[in-house]
Order: sequence, then structure tokens, then C-alpha cells
Amino acid sequence: MYEGNNPTALQSKQMIINAMFELLKEESYQNISIKKLADRAKLSRQTFYANFANREEVIRSELDRIFIEYKQAIDKSDNSSNQLIRLFFKFYKSHEQMIDVLLANHLEPLLTEVSRECMDSLQISNEANNQYVYGFVAGGLTQILSDWNRRNKDLPIEALASLTEGLLNPQSFNTTTQEEK
Repeated sequence: MYEGNNPTALQSKQMIINAMFELLKEESYQNISIKKLADRAKLSRQTFYANFANREEVIRSELDRIFIEYKQAIDKSDNSSNQLIRLFFKFYKSHEQMIDVLLANHLEPLLTEVSRECMDSLQISNEANNQYVYGFVAGGLTQILSDWNRRNKDLPIEALASLTEGLLNPQSFNTTTQEEK
């Protein structure tokens, strides 16, 4: 993926990202070819490959960008499990259309993977086996969001956040049991 600062390249990169999300609203991810994506962005396939290795990297690039926003919000908070959950659903709400398109295209695994990487960067657990904690939190939050989306958002987002908080208490991030201590 292109990481430089060339304004023309950055503009091309954004055009490809925009084209991807426009196409995802119209057809399934499986039917979006690199050619179709480049044509929609009004760029060549060569320009596509100068910016991205594949279609998934286009989506990942945008998810990485918005998870940076989430991480910045967490960094400004008390970093509690309740705050992590509330901000996750607030983050969803501010990017609802994009995330709904991903869920409609069955791209939950990619959303979970990027969410997990974000959890890892937040260092929400100082336990030796924290990768399990990060996987649990990211997978759980993404799955709740996916199920809620499939149920046509049958609860207000605040109620969903409260329900999720009830599933996890502040000690949930401490994976050491009393017997291990």
C-alpha cells in the first residue's frame, strides 16, 4: 500500500477508496474486480496497483483510518471496559453507512481483524496472554454489531451499548483466575 505524501498519489488512493465503497453499495464484494474498481475511480489498473496490492487492502486502508479515530478517543478516555464499549458503538454510529456496507457484504472477518489490531495497540490488558483478550473483545464487539445489524437494528444503539456492558464487567479484562493467584 502506498504510504508516501505525493498529493497526486494520495488523491488517486482516495479516489480508489471512494470507488470501492460506491461499488459495495451496488454489488457484492465478490463481483468487484480490480478493473471495475479502477474504471469507477477513472484511473488505470497500473495506478491501482501503485497504491494497493488488492481489493482487501483498499477496505483495510479505510478501516485503519477510522480505527485511528477510535484509538484517539480511547486515549482521551479513562480506558475502562465501559468506555471502550461505549466508544466502539459511538464510533460505529459515526461511520454507520460504511460499516453497514461491509456487514452487508459479509466482511465481518476483516472488520474484526482491524478491530483486533486496534485493541492490541490500545494495550487494554497487561496479561501475558493478552492476544486472547484482544481477540475476545474485538470479536465480541464485532459480532454483536453484526447480529444487531442483521436484526434490523431492533434496539437503540445506547441500549445495545448498555446490554454489551452488562456482559462485560471491569474485571473481564483481567484474565487471571483466583486459583492462579
